[in-house]
Amino acid sequence: MSKITQEAVDFAIANGLVKYNAGYQLTHAPFSLTPCAISHQLLQRMAELTPVFNALWLKITNNSAFLREGLEKTARTDDFVRQLLNLLPSDDSAAGAQQMLISRNDFLLADGDGNQDPIPKQVEFNTISNSFLSLSRQIALLHRHLNLRGMLDNAPVGNDPLEASVDAMAAAIDAYDHPDACLLMVVQGREQNIFDQRAIEFRLLDKYRISTVRLTLEEISEQATLREGHLVIGGRVAALTYFRAGYTPDDYPGASSWKARELIEASTTITCPSVAMQLAGAKKVQQLLSRPDTLRMFVDESFYEQIRETFVGLYTLDDTIGDESASETACRTPERFVLKPQREGGGNNLYGEEMTQKLRSMSEGEKDAYILMERIEAMVTPSELVVESTSENLPSISEIGRYGLCLAEGKQIIENRDLGYLVRTKSADLDEGGVCAGYACLNSLCLTE
Repeated sequence: MSKITQEAVDFAIANGLVKYNAGYQLTHAPFSLTPCAISHQLLQRMAELTPVFNALWLKITNNSAFLREGLEKTARTDDFVRQLLNLLPSDDSAAGAQQMLISRNDFLLADGDGNQDPIPKQVEFNTISNSFLSLSRQIALLHRHLNLRGMLDNAPVGNDPLEASVDAMAAAIDAYDHPDACLLMVVQGREQNIFDQRAIEFRLLDKYRISTVRLTLEEISEQATLREGHLVIGGRVAALTYFRAGYTPDDYPGASSWKARELIEASTTITCPSVAMQLAGAKKVQQLLSRPDTLRMFVDESFYEQIRETFVGLYTLDDTIGDESASETACRTPERFVLKPQREGGGNNLYGEEMTQKLRSMSEGEKDAYILMERIEAMVTPSELVVESTSENLPSISEIGRYGLCLAEGKQIIENRDLGYLVRTKSADLDEGGVCAGYACLNSLCLTE
């Protein structure tokens, strides 16, 4: 192991840049020793997009008719989407409640023309379980340490989405105004990324004296009750319910799990996110917004072009590309596309021959459960990646996410801002990009000027 790798691994373990691996053994989170270079102008531009996208997705959240109509066909084939839609209020009556969104807008950087900055192209807009609020801070601190030691040339851009998120959670719980209030964190059973989650819990208690209850949906079904509208667990009122699970069918192993979600949605707890906000983050909604007429339903003309510029081609499988269906085009040129189901968490997308086989075998009804997205030709740069104490130099691409916070009272926005960033760097020959799924390494940003 090189001196810099040893220093980095020691710092990571000493400072909580850690996770459990697939064997549930403690290890450092995979990380890059090569910060992703970006200009100040592009950094500022991406940060300024965050409140614009937050406001867009809040409007979609508060339009249950649009969500129902847009996801109706998908729900016929996709049981998970159907179950979530069943929990959606029949009208927008729930839109009067306090709403909280911790979002992450993920981009890949495509080459610009000539001397222009790269162009950020949206991969997806995430509304649920946006992880690495703590670890994205820790990787920036790791790179800062290496820079101070003279082992890294470039200092990272400062980053602390954890503190801002904890402050927002505390403010929401305080606004709920109940003497016994706590945070309910909905989690998975054997969570590899538990330390990123517990950092929120520890900071909330230390800074605001607010306690956290960590439960799976199954455990909530056994322990939670409604009392005068409040969601009560062990005698404590869950003022805020923060989902770090609930985004995959695996989190709902039986009817009791869905009953727990129904109980949460029926209560007065502030949900982060609500079921409507979760549905608004579906890939199908992203595809619908790529249509100019649909986008104009939700954004002012002054923001229309800057949002549109981040989109790549998004299609239903029976859309037309040229003189053939999108499905036929994808089968003929699979290197140009990725097939996406309505799932979060990494490892769900289909590429290449696997995508082609799926497209040729699926029924007409199944097609409504997927969208087809143009592959983004992202910039490739050399990176040194460290996984379980072993480093490797590889041509890599980096996905940059901007965290955002949106607090609203119904449709009235109270606070809407950018919180910081997440960078995930992976080998250029890999398709998927999740850190805990084993595809990517945490990284930071540094400025080119």
